[in-house]
Amino acid sequence: MSSVAMNRAERLGWPSGEAGGAPRRAARLLWLLGACAVLLAWSVAPARALTLKQCVELALKNNPSLQAGRTGLKLAHSELSEQRSRNFGRLEMVSSYTRYNLPRTLAPMTPAAIMGDPTSVATTENLFTAGLVYEVALFTGFAQTRSIEIAALQKEMGKVDLRLSREQLIYNVKTLYVKILAQKAQEKAQRAYLKALQRLHDDIAYQLKLGKKARVDLLKAAADLEKARATLFKITAATKNLTAGLLALLDVGSLGELEEIDPTRRAMSAVQQDFTGRIPELRRLKVAQMEVDKNRLQVERANSEYFPQVVLSMGYGHNFGPNDSSNYHSGDWRDEEVWQAGLMLKWNLFDFGVRSAKLKKARLRQRQSRYRRRQTELELRRALEEAVTKINTAVAEFKSARSELAMTKETEAIEQVRFDKGAADINDLLYAKARNQMALSRYINAGYNYMISRFYLDYLLERGEEKR
Repeated sequence: MSSVAMNRAERLGWPSGEAGGAPRRAARLLWLLGACAVLLAWSVAPARALTLKQCVELALKNNPSLQAGRTGLKLAHSELSEQRSRNFGRLEMVSSYTRYNLPRTLAPMTPAAIMGDPTSVATTENLFTAGLVYEVALFTGFAQTRSIEIAALQKEMGKVDLRLSREQLIYNVKTLYVKILAQKAQEKAQRAYLKALQRLHDDIAYQLKLGKKARVDLLKAAADLEKARATLFKITAATKNLTAGLLALLDVGSLGELEEIDPTRRAMSAVQQDFTGRIPELRRLKVAQMEVDKNRLQVERANSEYFPQVVLSMGYGHNFGPNDSSNYHSGDWRDEEVWQAGLMLKWNLFDFGVRSAKLKKARLRQRQSRYRRRQTELELRRALEEAVTKINTAVAEFKSARSELAMTKETEAIEQVRFDKGAADINDLLYAKARNQMALSRYINAGYNYMISRFYLDYLLERGEEKR
Protein backbone atom coordinates (compact mmCIF):
# COMPACT_ATOMS: atom_id res chain seq x y z
CA MET A 1 0.00 0.00 0.00
CA SER A 2 1.35 3.46 -0.90
CA SER A 3 2.04 6.07 1.75
CA VAL A 4 -0.83 8.24 0.49
CA ALA A 5 -3.25 5.33 0.73
CA MET A 6 -1.91 4.44 4.17
CA ASN A 7 -2.45 8.01 5.40
CA ARG A 8 -5.98 8.06 3.98
CA ALA A 9 -6.77 4.71 5.62
CA GLU A 10 -5.46 5.97 8.93
CA ARG A 11 -7.66 9.10 8.71
CA LEU A 12 -10.71 6.94 8.00
CA GLY A 13 -9.91 4.51 10.77
CA TRP A 14 -9.13 1.53 8.48
CA PRO A 15 -6.28 -0.90 9.11
CA SER A 16 -3.25 0.20 7.13
CA GLY A 17 -0.82 -2.73 7.45
CA GLU A 18 0.45 -4.49 4.35
CA ALA A 19 -0.42 -7.91 5.66
CA GLY A 20 -3.86 -9.24 6.52
CA GLY A 21 -5.93 -8.20 3.44
CA ALA A 22 -9.05 -10.08 4.61
CA PRO A 23 -9.12 -8.41 8.05
CA ARG A 24 -8.72 -5.05 6.40
CA ARG A 25 -11.63 -5.66 4.07
CA ALA A 26 -13.78 -6.84 6.95
CA ALA A 27 -12.90 -3.75 8.98
CA ARG A 28 -13.79 -1.51 6.04
CA LEU A 29 -17.10 -3.27 5.63
CA LEU A 30 -17.90 -2.90 9.33
CA TRP A 31 -16.97 0.77 9.19
CA LEU A 32 -19.27 1.37 6.21
CA LEU A 33 -22.12 -0.53 7.83
CA GLY A 34 -21.78 1.52 10.99
CA ALA A 35 -21.80 4.79 9.06
CA CYS A 36 -24.89 3.71 7.10
CA ALA A 37 -26.66 2.74 10.32
CA VAL A 38 -25.96 6.17 11.84
CA LEU A 39 -27.23 7.95 8.71
CA LEU A 40 -30.32 5.76 8.58
CA ALA A 41 -31.11 6.35 12.23
CA TRP A 42 -30.70 10.08 11.74
CA SER A 43 -32.95 10.14 8.64
CA VAL A 44 -35.78 8.18 10.22
CA ALA A 45 -35.62 9.92 13.58
CA PRO A 46 -39.07 11.21 14.49
CA ALA A 47 -39.65 14.92 13.97
CA ARG A 48 -40.27 17.02 17.00
CA ALA A 49 -43.95 17.44 17.80
CA LEU A 50 -45.46 20.84 17.13
CA THR A 51 -46.16 22.70 20.36
CA LEU A 52 -49.12 24.93 21.08
CA LYS A 53 -46.88 27.98 21.22
CA GLN A 54 -45.35 27.15 17.84
CA CYS A 55 -48.82 26.82 16.30
CA VAL A 56 -49.78 30.24 17.62
CA GLU A 57 -46.57 31.77 16.25
CA LEU A 58 -47.17 30.19 12.83
CA ALA A 59 -50.72 31.52 12.74
CA LEU A 60 -49.66 35.04 13.68
CA LYS A 61 -47.06 34.93 10.93
CA ASN A 62 -48.96 33.23 8.10
CA ASN A 63 -52.69 33.76 8.60
CA PRO A 64 -54.14 35.58 5.53
CA SER A 65 -56.89 37.33 7.49
CA LEU A 66 -54.34 38.81 9.86
CA GLN A 67 -52.20 39.93 6.92
CA ALA A 68 -55.27 41.58 5.42
CA GLY A 69 -55.78 43.39 8.72
CA ARG A 70 -52.21 44.69 8.62
CA THR A 71 -52.82 45.92 5.07
CA GLY A 72 -56.01 47.63 6.23
CA LEU A 73 -54.03 49.48 8.88
CA LYS A 74 -51.63 50.72 6.19
CA LEU A 75 -54.62 51.88 4.15
CA ALA A 76 -55.92 53.83 7.13
CA HIS A 77 -52.51 55.48 7.51
CA SER A 78 -52.54 56.41 3.82
CA GLU A 79 -56.05 57.85 4.16
CA LEU A 80 -54.89 60.05 7.03
CA SER A 81 -51.92 61.27 4.99
CA GLU A 82 -54.24 62.03 2.08
CA GLN A 83 -56.64 64.08 4.19
CA ARG A 84 -53.80 66.06 5.75
CA SER A 85 -52.31 66.78 2.33
CA ARG A 86 -55.59 68.29 1.17
CA ASN A 87 -54.94 71.27 3.47
CA PHE A 88 -52.13 72.36 1.14
CA GLY A 89 -54.27 72.44 -1.98
CA ARG A 90 -52.98 71.29 -5.35
CA LEU A 91 -50.63 72.57 -8.05
CA GLU A 92 -51.50 71.63 -11.61
CA MET A 93 -49.84 72.11 -14.97
CA VAL A 94 -52.32 73.12 -17.66
CA SER A 95 -52.04 73.53 -21.41
CA SER A 96 -54.55 74.00 -24.19
CA TYR A 97 -55.03 74.78 -27.86
CA THR A 98 -58.02 76.73 -29.19
CA ARG A 99 -58.96 77.59 -32.77
CA TYR A 100 -61.04 80.79 -33.10
CA ASN A 101 -63.09 81.99 -36.06
CA LEU A 102 -61.86 85.56 -35.48
CA PRO A 103 -58.43 86.78 -34.39
CA ARG A 104 -57.82 87.24 -30.66
CA THR A 105 -55.12 88.98 -28.69
CA LEU A 106 -52.75 86.75 -26.76
CA ALA A 107 -53.70 88.47 -23.52
CA PRO A 108 -56.47 90.79 -22.36
CA MET A 109 -55.53 94.40 -23.24
CA THR A 110 -56.96 97.83 -22.53
CA PRO A 111 -57.86 100.18 -25.39
CA ALA A 112 -55.06 102.55 -24.36
CA ALA A 113 -52.48 99.79 -24.74
CA ILE A 114 -53.78 98.94 -28.18
CA MET A 115 -53.90 102.54 -29.44
CA GLY A 116 -50.35 103.19 -28.33
CA ASP A 117 -48.84 100.89 -31.00
CA PRO A 118 -51.51 98.86 -32.82
CA THR A 119 -49.02 97.10 -35.11
CA SER A 120 -47.19 95.57 -32.17
CA VAL A 121 -50.29 93.91 -30.75
CA ALA A 122 -50.12 90.17 -31.37
CA THR A 123 -53.32 88.56 -32.64
CA THR A 124 -53.94 84.96 -33.57
CA GLU A 125 -56.62 82.53 -34.54
CA ASN A 126 -54.64 79.58 -33.09
CA LEU A 127 -54.11 80.17 -29.39
CA PHE A 128 -51.78 77.93 -27.35
CA THR A 129 -51.65 78.14 -23.56
CA ALA A 130 -49.24 76.60 -21.01
CA GLY A 131 -48.92 77.35 -17.31
CA LEU A 132 -49.37 76.41 -13.66
CA VAL A 133 -52.49 76.71 -11.52
CA TYR A 134 -52.57 76.52 -7.72
CA GLU A 135 -55.80 76.15 -5.77
CA VAL A 136 -56.33 75.79 -2.03
CA ALA A 137 -59.47 75.82 0.09
CA LEU A 138 -59.17 78.48 2.75
CA PHE A 139 -62.46 77.73 4.47
CA THR A 140 -64.70 74.68 4.06
CA GLY A 141 -67.00 75.09 7.04
CA PHE A 142 -64.57 72.86 9.04
CA ALA A 143 -65.33 69.92 6.73
CA GLN A 144 -61.66 69.29 5.99
CA THR A 145 -60.77 69.47 9.68
CA ARG A 146 -63.43 66.87 10.48
CA SER A 147 -62.21 64.64 7.65
CA ILE A 148 -58.71 64.64 9.16
CA GLU A 149 -60.10 63.83 12.60
CA ILE A 150 -62.20 60.98 11.15
CA ALA A 151 -59.18 59.54 9.32
CA ALA A 152 -57.06 59.73 12.49
CA LEU A 153 -59.80 57.99 14.46
CA GLN A 154 -60.15 55.37 11.74
CA LYS A 155 -56.42 54.68 12.00
CA GLU A 156 -56.69 54.14 15.76
CA MET A 157 -59.65 51.84 15.22
CA GLY A 158 -57.54 49.88 12.73
CA LYS A 159 -54.84 49.36 15.35
CA VAL A 160 -57.36 48.12 17.91
CA ASP A 161 -59.10 45.91 15.35
CA LEU A 162 -55.77 44.34 14.43
CA ARG A 163 -55.04 43.59 18.09
CA LEU A 164 -58.50 42.08 18.52
CA SER A 165 -57.99 39.99 15.38
CA ARG A 166 -54.79 38.63 16.88
CA GLU A 167 -56.64 37.74 20.07
CA GLN A 168 -59.36 36.01 18.05
CA LEU A 169 -56.79 34.08 16.03
CA ILE A 170 -54.88 32.98 19.14
CA TYR A 171 -58.09 31.76 20.75
CA ASN A 172 -59.14 29.86 17.62
CA VAL A 173 -55.74 28.18 17.26
CA LYS A 174 -55.60 27.17 20.91
CA THR A 175 -59.14 25.85 20.85
CA LEU A 176 -58.61 23.78 17.71
CA TYR A 177 -55.28 22.49 19.02
CA VAL A 178 -56.82 21.30 22.28
CA LYS A 179 -59.88 19.86 20.53
CA ILE A 180 -57.61 17.83 18.25
CA LEU A 181 -55.74 16.51 21.30
CA ALA A 182 -59.07 15.66 22.93
CA GLN A 183 -60.22 13.81 19.82
CA LYS A 184 -56.95 11.89 19.63
CA ALA A 185 -57.27 10.94 23.29
CA GLN A 186 -60.82 9.80 22.60
CA GLU A 187 -59.58 7.84 19.60
CA LYS A 188 -56.90 6.14 21.67
CA ALA A 189 -59.42 5.21 24.37
CA GLN A 190 -61.92 4.03 21.76
CA ARG A 191 -59.31 1.82 20.10
CA ALA A 192 -58.50 0.26 23.47
CA TYR A 193 -62.23 -0.28 24.07
CA LEU A 194 -62.59 -1.78 20.60
CA LYS A 195 -59.66 -4.08 21.23
CA ALA A 196 -61.19 -5.23 24.53
CA LEU A 197 -64.52 -5.92 22.80
CA GLN A 198 -62.72 -7.84 20.08
CA ARG A 199 -61.01 -10.02 22.70
CA LEU A 200 -64.36 -10.58 24.42
CA HIS A 201 -65.96 -11.49 21.09
CA ASP A 202 -63.19 -13.94 20.24
CA ASP A 203 -63.38 -15.50 23.70
CA ILE A 204 -67.13 -15.97 23.45
CA ALA A 205 -66.73 -17.44 19.96
CA TYR A 206 -64.19 -19.93 21.32
CA GLN A 207 -66.44 -20.85 24.27
CA LEU A 208 -69.37 -21.19 21.86
CA LYS A 209 -67.44 -23.89 20.02
CA LEU A 210 -66.88 -25.63 23.36
CA GLY A 211 -70.57 -25.36 24.14
CA LYS A 212 -70.07 -23.12 27.17
CA LYS A 213 -71.75 -20.00 25.75
CA ALA A 214 -74.92 -19.39 23.80
CA ARG A 215 -75.00 -17.94 20.29
CA VAL A 216 -77.02 -14.97 21.53
CA ASP A 217 -74.04 -13.88 23.65
CA LEU A 218 -71.86 -13.86 20.54
CA LEU A 219 -74.44 -11.79 18.63
CA LYS A 220 -74.64 -9.23 21.43
CA ALA A 221 -70.85 -8.92 21.58
CA ALA A 222 -70.69 -8.58 17.77
CA ALA A 223 -73.33 -5.82 17.83
CA ASP A 224 -71.40 -3.83 20.44
CA LEU A 225 -68.23 -4.39 18.43
CA GLU A 226 -69.77 -2.88 15.29
CA LYS A 227 -71.13 0.04 17.28
CA ALA A 228 -67.66 0.70 18.70
CA ARG A 229 -66.18 0.64 15.18
CA ALA A 230 -68.73 3.19 13.98
CA THR A 231 -67.92 5.43 16.94
CA LEU A 232 -64.22 5.18 16.16
CA PHE A 233 -64.88 6.20 12.55
CA LYS A 234 -66.82 9.27 13.72
CA ILE A 235 -64.02 10.28 16.08
CA THR A 236 -61.42 9.90 13.32
CA ALA A 237 -63.54 11.97 10.91
CA ALA A 238 -63.98 14.71 13.51
CA THR A 239 -60.22 14.79 14.08
CA LYS A 240 -59.64 15.25 10.35
CA ASN A 241 -62.11 18.12 10.19
CA LEU A 242 -60.50 19.88 13.15
CA THR A 243 -57.05 19.35 11.64
CA ALA A 244 -58.20 20.89 8.37
CA GLY A 245 -59.46 23.91 10.28
CA LEU A 246 -56.15 24.33 12.07
CA LEU A 247 -54.23 23.98 8.80
CA ALA A 248 -56.30 26.80 7.33
CA LEU A 249 -55.51 29.08 10.27
CA LEU A 250 -51.79 28.29 10.11
CA ASP A 251 -51.72 28.44 6.28
CA VAL A 252 -49.44 25.38 6.05
CA GLY A 253 -49.65 22.27 3.90
CA SER A 254 -49.30 19.63 6.60
CA LEU A 255 -49.47 19.57 10.35
CA GLY A 256 -47.52 16.58 11.60
CA GLU A 257 -47.72 15.45 15.20
CA LEU A 258 -48.89 17.75 17.98
CA GLU A 259 -47.28 17.83 21.37
CA GLU A 260 -49.55 16.13 23.87
CA ILE A 261 -50.94 18.08 26.80
CA ASP A 262 -52.33 16.13 29.72
CA PRO A 263 -55.02 18.35 31.30
CA THR A 264 -55.44 15.96 34.22
CA ARG A 265 -52.01 16.93 35.54
CA ARG A 266 -52.88 20.60 35.68
CA ALA A 267 -54.40 22.25 38.70
CA MET A 268 -58.08 22.98 38.16
CA SER A 269 -59.76 25.61 40.27
CA ALA A 270 -63.16 27.23 40.14
CA VAL A 271 -63.45 30.97 39.48
CA GLN A 272 -65.22 33.19 42.00
CA GLN A 273 -64.06 36.57 40.70
CA ASP A 274 -66.45 38.99 39.00
CA PHE A 275 -64.81 40.34 35.82
CA THR A 276 -67.62 42.68 34.75
CA GLY A 277 -65.81 45.61 36.36
CA ARG A 278 -63.10 45.30 33.70
CA ILE A 279 -65.50 45.83 30.80
CA PRO A 280 -64.73 49.59 30.40
CA GLU A 281 -61.04 48.69 29.90
CA LEU A 282 -61.67 46.19 27.10
CA ARG A 283 -60.76 47.12 23.53
CA ARG A 284 -64.04 45.83 22.13
CA LEU A 285 -65.94 48.47 24.05
CA LYS A 286 -63.36 51.11 23.14
CA VAL A 287 -63.82 50.31 19.45
CA ALA A 288 -67.57 50.67 19.85
CA GLN A 289 -67.03 54.06 21.51
CA MET A 290 -64.68 55.08 18.69
CA GLU A 291 -67.45 54.25 16.24
CA VAL A 292 -69.77 56.59 18.15
CA ASP A 293 -67.14 59.35 18.05
CA LYS A 294 -66.56 58.83 14.33
CA ASN A 295 -70.26 59.16 13.57
CA ARG A 296 -70.42 62.30 15.68
CA LEU A 297 -67.65 63.81 13.55
CA GLN A 298 -69.51 62.77 10.42
CA VAL A 299 -72.55 64.68 11.68
CA GLU A 300 -70.38 67.76 12.10
CA ARG A 301 -68.91 67.27 8.63
CA ALA A 302 -72.38 66.99 7.12
CA ASN A 303 -73.39 70.16 8.95
CA SER A 304 -70.42 72.02 7.39
CA GLU A 305 -72.24 72.15 4.04
CA TYR A 306 -74.43 74.92 5.49
CA PHE A 307 -71.36 77.19 5.66
CA PRO A 308 -69.78 79.10 2.75
CA GLN A 309 -66.72 77.77 0.96
CA VAL A 310 -63.73 80.04 0.24
CA VAL A 311 -61.12 79.01 -2.35
CA LEU A 312 -57.89 80.77 -3.31
CA SER A 313 -56.83 80.30 -6.94
CA MET A 314 -53.58 81.48 -8.56
CA GLY A 315 -52.29 80.93 -12.07
CA TYR A 316 -49.17 81.72 -14.07
CA GLY A 317 -48.47 80.90 -17.70
CA HIS A 318 -47.86 81.96 -21.28
CA ASN A 319 -50.22 82.40 -24.21
CA PHE A 320 -48.59 82.08 -27.61
CA GLY A 321 -49.42 81.53 -31.25
CA PRO A 322 -48.74 82.75 -34.82
CA ASN A 323 -50.06 86.17 -35.88
CA ASP A 324 -53.03 85.85 -38.19
CA SER A 325 -53.11 87.12 -41.79
CA SER A 326 -54.68 90.47 -40.85
CA ASN A 327 -51.77 91.29 -38.52
CA TYR A 328 -48.95 93.54 -39.71
CA HIS A 329 -46.46 90.84 -38.63
CA SER A 330 -48.44 87.94 -40.07
CA GLY A 331 -46.96 84.49 -39.39
CA ASP A 332 -44.63 85.60 -36.60
CA TRP A 333 -44.94 83.59 -33.35
CA ARG A 334 -45.53 85.74 -30.27
CA ASP A 335 -46.12 85.00 -26.62
CA GLU A 336 -47.51 86.88 -23.63
CA GLU A 337 -46.94 86.29 -19.91
CA VAL A 338 -50.19 85.95 -18.02
CA TRP A 339 -50.80 85.56 -14.26
CA GLN A 340 -53.74 85.98 -11.97
CA ALA A 341 -54.83 85.44 -8.37
CA GLY A 342 -58.29 85.46 -6.91
CA LEU A 343 -60.65 84.42 -4.17
CA MET A 344 -63.90 82.59 -4.83
CA LEU A 345 -66.73 82.26 -2.37
CA LYS A 346 -69.40 79.60 -2.86
CA TRP A 347 -72.46 79.32 -0.65
CA ASN A 348 -75.09 76.71 -1.27
CA LEU A 349 -78.31 78.53 -0.49
CA PHE A 350 -80.79 75.90 -1.64
CA ASP A 351 -80.32 72.35 -2.94
CA PHE A 352 -83.84 70.92 -2.66
CA GLY A 353 -83.14 69.00 0.55
CA VAL A 354 -79.85 67.25 -0.30
CA ARG A 355 -77.94 68.70 2.68
CA SER A 356 -80.73 68.04 5.14
CA ALA A 357 -80.98 64.42 3.96
CA LYS A 358 -77.22 63.92 4.43
CA LEU A 359 -77.36 65.44 7.91
CA LYS A 360 -80.32 63.26 8.85
CA LYS A 361 -78.53 60.10 7.71
CA ALA A 362 -75.41 61.06 9.68
CA ARG A 363 -77.47 61.59 12.84
CA LEU A 364 -79.22 58.25 12.39
CA ARG A 365 -75.86 56.49 12.03
CA GLN A 366 -74.69 58.19 15.22
CA ARG A 367 -77.77 56.97 17.09
CA GLN A 368 -77.29 53.50 15.64
CA SER A 369 -73.67 53.38 16.83
CA ARG A 370 -74.80 54.30 20.36
CA TYR A 371 -77.18 51.36 20.38
CA ARG A 372 -74.39 49.08 19.12
CA ARG A 373 -72.06 50.28 21.84
CA ARG A 374 -74.66 49.45 24.46
CA GLN A 375 -75.21 46.05 22.84
CA THR A 376 -71.46 45.40 22.89
CA GLU A 377 -71.33 46.21 26.59
CA LEU A 378 -74.25 43.90 27.38
CA GLU A 379 -72.77 41.12 25.23
CA LEU A 380 -69.42 41.39 27.00
CA ARG A 381 -71.14 41.19 30.37
CA ARG A 382 -73.07 38.09 29.30
CA ALA A 383 -69.99 36.45 27.74
CA LEU A 384 -67.85 37.00 30.85
CA GLU A 385 -70.48 35.48 33.10
CA GLU A 386 -70.81 32.58 30.66
CA ALA A 387 -67.04 32.03 30.63
CA VAL A 388 -66.91 31.85 34.43
CA THR A 389 -69.82 29.41 34.42
CA LYS A 390 -68.11 27.24 31.82
CA ILE A 391 -64.93 27.05 33.89
CA ASN A 392 -66.77 26.14 37.07
CA THR A 393 -68.89 23.61 35.19
CA ALA A 394 -65.78 22.04 33.67
CA VAL A 395 -64.19 21.71 37.13
CA ALA A 396 -67.30 20.06 38.55
CA GLU A 397 -67.63 17.82 35.50
CA PHE A 398 -64.00 16.75 35.76
CA LYS A 399 -64.28 15.83 39.43
CA SER A 400 -67.50 13.93 38.77
CA ALA A 401 -66.04 12.11 35.77
CA ARG A 402 -62.94 11.15 37.74
CA SER A 403 -65.02 9.57 40.49
CA GLU A 404 -67.30 7.87 37.98
CA LEU A 405 -64.33 6.49 36.06
CA ALA A 406 -62.87 4.91 39.16
CA MET A 407 -66.20 3.29 40.08
CA THR A 408 -67.05 2.07 36.57
CA LYS A 409 -63.56 0.63 36.16
CA GLU A 410 -63.98 -1.38 39.33
CA THR A 411 -67.49 -2.40 38.25
CA GLU A 412 -66.19 -3.61 34.91
CA ALA A 413 -63.55 -5.75 36.61
CA ILE A 414 -66.16 -7.30 38.91
CA GLU A 415 -68.55 -8.01 36.04
CA GLN A 416 -65.72 -9.60 34.05
CA VAL A 417 -65.00 -11.97 36.94
CA ARG A 418 -68.70 -12.81 37.35
CA PHE A 419 -69.08 -13.41 33.62
CA ASP A 420 -66.04 -15.69 33.51
CA LYS A 421 -67.50 -17.72 36.39
CA GLY A 422 -70.94 -17.83 34.77
CA ALA A 423 -72.57 -15.77 37.53
CA ALA A 424 -73.60 -12.93 35.15
CA ASP A 425 -74.80 -12.77 31.58
CA ILE A 426 -73.23 -10.90 28.67
CA ASN A 427 -75.56 -7.92 29.04
CA ASP A 428 -74.18 -7.03 32.45
CA LEU A 429 -70.60 -7.20 31.20
CA LEU A 430 -71.24 -5.21 28.04
CA TYR A 431 -73.14 -2.59 30.01
CA ALA A 432 -70.28 -2.30 32.50
CA LYS A 433 -67.74 -1.89 29.70
CA ALA A 434 -69.89 0.73 27.97
CA ARG A 435 -70.35 2.65 31.23
CA ASN A 436 -66.62 2.63 31.82
CA GLN A 437 -65.96 3.85 28.27
CA MET A 438 -68.51 6.65 28.68
CA ALA A 439 -66.93 7.67 31.97
CA LEU A 440 -63.50 7.72 30.35
CA SER A 441 -64.88 9.86 27.52
CA ARG A 442 -66.39 12.27 30.03
CA TYR A 443 -63.13 12.38 31.95
CA ILE A 444 -61.11 13.23 28.82
CA ASN A 445 -63.58 15.83 27.59
CA ALA A 446 -63.89 17.50 30.97
CA GLY A 447 -60.14 18.00 31.24
CA TYR A 448 -59.81 19.55 27.79
CA ASN A 449 -63.01 21.56 28.18
CA TYR A 450 -61.50 23.19 31.24
CA MET A 451 -58.55 24.33 29.12
CA ILE A 452 -60.85 25.63 26.39
CA SER A 453 -62.94 27.51 28.96
CA ARG A 454 -59.80 29.15 30.30
CA PHE A 455 -58.80 30.13 26.75
CA TYR A 456 -62.24 31.67 26.27
CA LEU A 457 -61.94 33.77 29.40
CA ASP A 458 -58.47 34.95 28.33
CA TYR A 459 -59.90 35.84 24.91
CA LEU A 460 -62.71 37.89 26.43
CA LEU A 461 -60.31 39.68 28.79
CA GLU A 462 -57.93 40.22 25.82
CA ARG A 463 -54.95 38.64 27.50
CA GLY A 464 -54.41 35.76 25.09
CA GLU A 465 -51.50 37.64 23.55
CA GLU A 466 -49.82 37.78 26.95
CA LYS A 467 -50.29 34.04 27.58
CA ARG A 468 -49.48 32.69 24.15
